[in-house]
Amino acid sequence: MKCIFDQKFGEDFVAGVPHSPGVYRFFNRHGELVYVGKAKDLRRRLSQYRAPKRVKAHRKMKRIVKSSARLEFEVTASEKDALLLENALIQQHRPRLNVAGAFSFLYPSIGLKRDARHVHLALSTQAEALAKREFRLFGCYRNRSITKAGFEALLKLFEWLGHPERAPERLPYTSWQRFRQIPKELDSAVAGFLLGESDAFLEAAILQLLEKPAARRQAADVQECMESLKLFFDTECRKLKSLRAELGVEYIAQEERDRASIRAEP
Repeated sequence: MKCIFDQKFGEDFVAGVPHSPGVYRFFNRHGELVYVGKAKDLRRRLSQYRAPKRVKAHRKMKRIVKSSARLEFEVTASEKDALLLENALIQQHRPRLNVAGAFSFLYPSIGLKRDARHVHLALSTQAEALAKREFRLFGCYRNRSITKAGFEALLKLFEWLGHPERAPERLPYTSWQRFRQIPKELDSAVAGFLLGESDAFLEAAILQLLEKPAARRQAADVQECMESLKLFFDTECRKLKSLRAELGVEYIAQEERDRASIRAEP
């Protein structure tokens, strides 16, 4: 009895696929793109879909084949070109069986600005809205959970250092808070921290917090915030600094984040 792959795409399909890098696309019976993948060796990869093993890693292959009615492939000049094409197709079509890269629009940015009375901090997946309100943008950062924890730790430090107030307006998909009496000498240190250039802000903040009775009483909470910020700096900010330097830009927009990471690979 023919396997389900052969029943759907033909017994000779894999034999006609070259040993080349490229991208493959699975479509359902309505012609909708349900999955995009890339491969260093297209024939080898599609052979795995034809005869998946009884292992957890191949369960998704079985699901993809079962959901599909048509299969296409496209040869590329290199594996990096395949990665770029795969990423572009995923972002354009958002196939329902893809996860990685499909939701780059959820990558958060951090906004920072100072007006006559306040320092404003915001975390948002709607960077355009922050830019319209004259925030300086940092990001976008790829690990949402680490970035969120780092941002919340930054807010907590600012609560100890100054006086928190509500944001002047509410924006969708945005956490925004403003603070009075934040020392101006911290501005450049915070920016350097978010850019991944230096973590000197952490030491500067500690020195400021030593003068705050509430922070001294909550030393364990301060330490936890510092650990979250150090993790954020090491895993997100520094990584982004290298990527920005490679591209010669200060800020990388959401739609460019994955492509930029791929292009920067050796």
